[in-house]
Amino acid sequence: MVKRRYEDSADGVSKRLKDNELNTIDSELIGEQRSTPARDENREVEDEEDVETRARSDAAQAAAEAANKHQQAQQQLYHQQFGKEELVEGASGATPLSEASPTQDLQQSPGSDSKDKPAHGSEEWYRLRKENHKEVERRRRESINIGIKQLAQLIPTTDTNKAQILQRAVEYIKRLKENENNNIEKWTLEKLLTEQAVSELSASNEKLKQELERAYREIEHLKGKK
Repeated sequence: MVKRRYEDSADGVSKRLKDNELNTIDSELIGEQRSTPARDENREVEDEEDVETRARSDAAQAAAEAANKHQQAQQQLYHQQFGKEELVEGASGATPLSEASPTQDLQQSPGSDSKDKPAHGSEEWYRLRKENHKEVERRRRESINIGIKQLAQLIPTTDTNKAQILQRAVEYIKRLKENENNNIEKWTLEKLLTEQAVSELSASNEKLKQELERAYREIEHLKGKK
């Protein structure tokens, strides 16, 4: 009996140990299964962050390239304008001393050669280019001011402010257009009325002419009877 009890207790202990081992294995498997999606999610988040970082770097690089191209285009346009201004000034002949630019002084001074010209990209070259640009802007503003003064003489205004002059000019031109449209409508109506009156007068004249001819015939007929 003691031996059987001992065997039964040993079997129970072994079963408990096996059950504990199975539970431990199951818990480890469940933990691994739970940790696997978390790792996958972390990997997906890291991949998304890498993609966003690459996209941002690509966008920043593209923006930098676009800005560089825009700056180069502006520089080329400015160089072209600067060259055209020099050609125009050379074709127009000598300019007054008060308006002559330093580049023109270098080009027009006797005995000057290519050695006296500043090197391309140097501080002197940039200074001369800046002064020429200022001269071009000064002439442009002067031409605009002259045009505004001439415009102020054509419209009924006493304003001296440029913006007010332009505003009055726009209003005056609008009134002229309205008056023109009204006059066109008026002239069209008068033309129609005149044509209608002429048509009525022509019809009345034709009627009177027919009555006059009939009266002449009656008179001739009465003379024949006598």
